[in-house]
Amino acid sequence: MSNSSDLKPIHEKHDRLFCGCYPGGLVWADRDRLVGGDYRRLAFMSYETLELQLEGRVPEALRARIVADAAEIQAKRGQSFQIAGNMSVILGGKQ
Repeated sequence: MSNSSDLKPIHEKHDRLFCGCYPGGLVWADRDRLVGGDYRRLAFMSYETLELQLEGRVPEALRARIVADAAEIQAKRGQSFQIAGNMSVILGGKQ
């Protein structure tokens, strides 16, 4: 019989922040808050403009992570960015 120190969690620690690549841009959402059956949207950034739009009250810890994520993407302006298996966009411009 194994002891409890040998057991490992099935999943890694829960990450509250979700970021998804959508056809028009990146969306950040809070996995711990549901609105209309979906994660509560916290921010959006268009691939074309690379302007980050925070939506409503965003918890400070999540805000800092979103701003840092967005800055990494914004630093890649002009580069190709893969948004799906066979689809990419040019960050900060039209393709």
